[in-house]
Amino acid sequence: MDAKRIGQKLRELRGVFRTQEEVATAVGIDRAMLSRYENGQQIPSDEVKLALAQYYGQTVGSIFFANE
Repeated sequence: MDAKRIGQKLRELRGVFRTQEEVATAVGIDRAMLSRYENGQQIPSDEVKLALAQYYGQTVGSIFFANE
């Protein structure tokens, strides 16, 4: 898994109309953790991957495994 690519995808999905705080609260993590994911510093746990995919209406594969 490429943490930088995943971070870029997460930033694109969040877009400009959602805050990190809004997304983090919705998926049950803190804003700092989401920031680390979006900056490619850390890869989410499987549980968080699933929560993010559900929040964005995507599959886990399309966010975290596409174009590996």
